[in-house]
Amino acid sequence: MMTIKRAIALIDYFIKYETKMQKSLADSTKAWNSGSGCMKVLSETLSKCHEDNAQVLNLIKKELVPNCKHPKKMRDKDPNGKWYCMKCNSEL
Repeated sequence: MMTIKRAIALIDYFIKYETKMQKSLADSTKAWNSGSGCMKVLSETLSKCHEDNAQVLNLIKKELVPNCKHPKKMRDKDPNGKWYCMKCNSEL
């Protein structure tokens, strides 16, 4: 079973990957991104796709990570002794 914590870690990994790919494809010093040929157009299109993917992943992450201050009255321990927030169900 995937926990929210692991899901967020995976999303963070893919955000970094998509951002890295977007920057790499947009780099004008690379051979495929020089001149005005079809390869330049393709690299710009792929760069934009990777940028869009990163934005979507950030939106998903924003939905998974609640804006919760974890008030003390909403904290409890699970049967294994780990603290969690009863308001947002996040591990503390």
